[in-house]
Amino acid sequence: MTPNELLLWLSARCEGSWPQFRGAVEALDLADSADDDGQETRLPLYQRVRLNLERLGHLEFDALGCEDGWHVVPPALSLFQHDGGATGVLCGARTPKLMDRIERAASELFFERREQTDCPDIIRLQASDVRPLIELARREGLYYQLDTPTALLSHLPSVDVIEGWRREPLPSFGKDWDVKQFVIEWKTIKWRTTTLQEANLPGVNGLFCFTRFQTPRYFLREGRETISLPGAIGKYKILSGRKRRVLRYDRRSLQLSLPAIVHPPLLTERALILCSGFPPSLSIVHKRRILTYREIPEDVAGMTAEVLRQDLL
Repeated sequence: MTPNELLLWLSARCEGSWPQFRGAVEALDLADSADDDGQETRLPLYQRVRLNLERLGHLEFDALGCEDGWHVVPPALSLFQHDGGATGVLCGARTPKLMDRIERAASELFFERREQTDCPDIIRLQASDVRPLIELARREGLYYQLDTPTALLSHLPSVDVIEGWRREPLPSFGKDWDVKQFVIEWKTIKWRTTTLQEANLPGVNGLFCFTRFQTPRYFLREGRETISLPGAIGKYKILSGRKRRVLRYDRRSLQLSLPAIVHPPLLTERALILCSGFPPSLSIVHKRRILTYREIPEDVAGMTAEVLRQDLL
């Protein structure tokens, strides 16, 4: 069974619980992949599929109304106008009839369908101007969002704003915890293995990843305060405090690159991906894993740097 068929099944269900989603991925026997996904630990298949469905705008997890579960986003075109014209990326629920209608309606536009690992096909429509894409969305009953990447980034707080995250102490007991601390050294950024006892020592600060049953949890400890938060936000907060710059932008190729260990927070990454519709590529440069996002205009790169409290190299 393919990720395309999984999205059709999820679209028919509309919403469900996390165990239902995990069970569906495992029961449908999706082909496992040896590709690296840029995470600091190897994610199981169901987590990689979740990540792709979420960052490509197909599903929302643990959102308002689906706490501890998921719901499918209504079918929509994510629109983005750029120097070369306009691009529409199909997000959300899919049905065979909807796909046939869109492909027929796009006969006068550039229609592209690309296979991807661990996620549904990427479907893009391109035109010299955004108006034909808006007209298509209206005719076919699709939602649409103008300038999706900039609209997303303009509503995101910077990684320094952590008041909304829950104050919670580090786990201090229990078996089977795999504990790591995020470490920034002169030439390297890495996770260093530590112990439950060492992480809880007085005066030990930093970002910690506690993993049990293949589920990571992240805690940022600063003085007497410990905060439970997404790992990507914690990493960039520490990078900002250390004034460590990790974003590289090539204005000629319109590519934004960064070390895979510091992949962006979910909504920041979604904004980057929806510039082109494609997840980042992974390459090895000087023995480091590098994620590269394509078709990123300079203003989007600048807004991304501002959200992440970075300067572009």
